Amino acid sequence: MKKIKISFLFLVLVSGSLTPTFLHAQSANDSLLYYYNSFYQTEDKAKIISVYKYYEKHKDWSLKQNDTLTAIQSLRFLTIIQKKLGVFNDAESSAVHGLKLANNYSDTSAILKEAKSGLLIDLGIINRHFRNYENALMYYQKALKLTHKKTSKNIILNNIAYIYKEKKEYTKAYKFFDDVYKRSIESNDKKQIARSLSNLGHVKSKLTKTGGLNDLKKALEIRKNINHIPGIIASYLHLSEYYLDIKQNSKALKYAFKVLKIAKEKGNINYKLDALSLISQIQGNEYVLEYKNMIDSIAVAKQTNENKFAAMKYNFSEEKRKAEKVKRLLAEVKLKEEKQKRMKLIYLIIGLLILIVSIFSYYILKIRHKKEVIQQVYNTETRISKKVHDEVANDMFYIMSKLQNENINEKVIDELEEVYIKTRDISKENSRISTDGNFSEHLEDLFLSFNENHVQIITKNSKNINWEKYSDEFKTVIFRVIQELLVNMKKHSKASIVVINFNQTRNTLQIEYNDNGAGTTLKKLNGLYNAENRIKSIKGSIIFDSKPNAGFKVKITI
Repeated sequence: MKKIKISFLFLVLVSGSLTPTFLHAQSANDSLLYYYNSFYQTEDKAKIISVYKYYEKHKDWSLKQNDTLTAIQSLRFLTIIQKKLGVFNDAESSAVHGLKLANNYSDTSAILKEAKSGLLIDLGIINRHFRNYENALMYYQKALKLTHKKTSKNIILNNIAYIYKEKKEYTKAYKFFDDVYKRSIESNDKKQIARSLSNLGHVKSKLTKTGGLNDLKKALEIRKNINHIPGIIASYLHLSEYYLDIKQNSKALKYAFKVLKIAKEKGNINYKLDALSLISQIQGNEYVLEYKNMIDSIAVAKQTNENKFAAMKYNFSEEKRKAEKVKRLLAEVKLKEEKQKRMKLIYLIIGLLILIVSIFSYYILKIRHKKEVIQQVYNTETRISKKVHDEVANDMFYIMSKLQNENINEKVIDELEEVYIKTRDISKENSRISTDGNFSEHLEDLFLSFNENHVQIITKNSKNINWEKYSDEFKTVIFRVIQELLVNMKKHSKASIVVINFNQTRNTLQIEYNDNGAGTTLKKLNGLYNAENRIKSIKGSIIFDSKPNAGFKVKITI
């Protein structure tokens, strides 16, 4: 028991770092501070219990107010009180409760980290009390990762060293105690220096290293100078054990009785039990020692069994929290992946829309450009036709009239008349086309203009075509191409019959041209070439079929 109590005393030395930062009102602040100070200024069990009751109520009130951080700090202090009262199973329950709250609390402040570190240190001390050394080391290592305070780190390292000392792994214990002693010198804290020096001397003596007794005496001197009673008792116990190990029982008893005297003066039952335990061990009454060992074993076994459920609950809670964290992280990853998929889909849709709009715009512009080109061609043809008619044809007619009055040779006048007729025909062929009104009537006028005594033009279904569904550019192209074919017939084929058949389906317009003329070997000269280009401009096809003495055939499909 004495080793456990000594460790607890060391923890009390630094527990002053638990300042009441969670106070919200001045009255509460005064009360908390009063009870907080009362705990460290008394050894009276009744007063300690009153402090415990106050902090228990304050913890419950904090939870109702959803002040989690204050509740965690209250549980931290309750754990310390319960350890001092010796109810380690209750202390563990409080520590586990505090850690659960801390693990579920979304805060990364230094205050919370220190509170978690303190609770882990407490669990380490409790598990060491139950001789569950591996768990104790685990809690200390976790606490070491959380704390940034030099004092807290020193406490944790000191407790780790105690674990190895109790396991009789003195070499490892010496390494840690030596490190703690060097850190204590840097801090210039007399209590820490004396504590670490006493521990270092104790382990030195176990390893039969020189200087162990000197360190123990030096530590005792420092503690007497600052009148640190718990430290003085710890030094007496170390010195008693030192002399017991080297078989100087009288000196061992001397220091054991010193502890017993202080325990009686202070009314501290724990110190008294440590002293009596050591005295009985020194005096060597085998029955007393056996009885004591059995009592200690039974007590430890009982507390270990009581403690298992609390430890199991904490471990289960930790595993559940980790599992939930992993589950949450996986859900976040899945959500992120789904979001990325949605964004990719949105970008793909936007890209496709842009592509479709671009293609659509391209074709619209292309069609518009073609229309503009066709319109420009027709405007140019019309302008040239008008100029030929207004200037060339009129001038030719004027010259013919003038020559007739001057008795010029009739042959010359006839030749001029032929030139005039050709000029007039050119003008007529390229004059402006009206697409307004009934387009089929305009076509009939065209056919009549070529229907002469020696040529008969027969049309089929021209009046059954729904010309209103076609654009002006489309109708202009059809008119010009038929006109081109009739002009070609008039000039070259010497046909007597021309048949033009119109046929319209839902999406297609077909025009078939047949004449019984002389026919020809096909060569796409200007007239046929122009007809072909015109049909292509409205996305149609034109097929010419002709042989000498076999007439002329054309099939237009749009």
